[in-house]
Amino acid sequence: MKQFAKIIPVAVCASVVMWSCGKDDEKNPTPVDPDAEYVLPSGEAITSVLFEEKNHVKLSSGNTYTLKGGVQLKEGQKITIEAGVTVKSDPVEPTTAYLLIGPGAQINAVGTADKPIVFTSGKSTPKFQDWGGIILCGRAPVNTPGGTAPSEMGVNVTYGGTNAADNSGTLKYVRVEYTGAKQSDTKEHNGFTFEGVGNGTILEYLSSYEGGDDGFEWFGGTVNAKYLVCVGAKDDLYDWTFGWTGKAQFVVGIQGDDVGDRGIEADDNEDNHGATPYSNPTIANLVLVGSTVAKTGDDPTNPGTNATRMIEFRRGTKANIVNFVGYGFTNGVRVSDDSTIVNLLDGSLSVKDAYISAPDGKVFQYNPTAGGKFVDDAGKYNGGKPWEIEASIQATTTNTAPDAISDKYKGKVDEANAVNPKTLDSWFSDGKFKGAVDPAADWTSGGWARF
Repeated sequence: MKQFAKIIPVAVCASVVMWSCGKDDEKNPTPVDPDAEYVLPSGEAITSVLFEEKNHVKLSSGNTYTLKGGVQLKEGQKITIEAGVTVKSDPVEPTTAYLLIGPGAQINAVGTADKPIVFTSGKSTPKFQDWGGIILCGRAPVNTPGGTAPSEMGVNVTYGGTNAADNSGTLKYVRVEYTGAKQSDTKEHNGFTFEGVGNGTILEYLSSYEGGDDGFEWFGGTVNAKYLVCVGAKDDLYDWTFGWTGKAQFVVGIQGDDVGDRGIEADDNEDNHGATPYSNPTIANLVLVGSTVAKTGDDPTNPGTNATRMIEFRRGTKANIVNFVGYGFTNGVRVSDDSTIVNLLDGSLSVKDAYISAPDGKVFQYNPTAGGKFVDDAGKYNGGKPWEIEASIQATTTNTAPDAISDKYKGKVDEANAVNPKTLDSWFSDGKFKGAVDPAADWTSGGWARF
């Protein structure tokens, strides 16, 4: 009994200590590390509030999430997305859903051919303009005044800088659908928008389907891209401006028959055609398939005529395009503005090793500014037509694909007269054939790209 009496105070004392410690823990809980990876539960919403509390969010394989409103990642923040993830826009949220990766932030979204990462509409009957799109903003050079510019879509986001090797992360096997919601009366989201993105960023196997504006647009930057598919964009399939100097290879663009505008719309700078760095991408293994019945215009909800165009080079852009097949558009390739025509004549704007077909003799056209050197829109320049004297270009007015092309965009054509892109730059892969897809190695298969 005496021993028992001695034990009681010790036990009571221990209980008091433990209780006291518990109370201290409640008052001073272990702080949550905002930089620790936070795994978002399946079905949860991706919101701007989420990134006010977490700096690194992970979306796990096979799960479905909701994108609610505009979500902008800031300096030092990351989002990791695993293969097979689906992200749907909130169907009732009045604010446009979009995902913007700001300067200094990163996205690492890596899917596979059979388990792509898909961003799509959350509506029961989806259509273009249901949500915004994906925007990457970096610190690579752009040719705007001061070398920076406000994001076309982001709120209080400025992109551009001097770091050509800036790294915004990785997008691989990612598809966006039904993008293009209006940001304002004059601005609509693209499927993928790259603003001042550096070449430390990896862009491969990206697909844009039924977007309300452009499928892909580059605003300056140095980023490179391989294996791109754009189907059914209501404005341009591909677009660049503000001094994009990157490279692209294995590129497919297919217009729909409802609304569409241009296969490529290419500018240097609208306000200064001589702004540097010049827009000057190098593109290899490109297929553009158009429509002669699609309505055109900047607003897909109120389109104008049916006069689609394969490529519009304008406002001082430069470019080097090889191994190109283009057909099916109402109009072919046009060079607009004297500043761009100068680039054509000195060789800094070139299209070679190409099959180009458009109806009614409109394969090549020139549209100078007032007082320009070209006599008329038919392409007369002192009796010569500089596009057509390029021996490696096969120009026809049949407006059909070459015999070797099947399923609209697949197939080698005229390998003997194509160039090996690796001779242009070591970044390129072997692709000594005209067109984008070798049927013996069909990189569009597997279900990641939607046709």
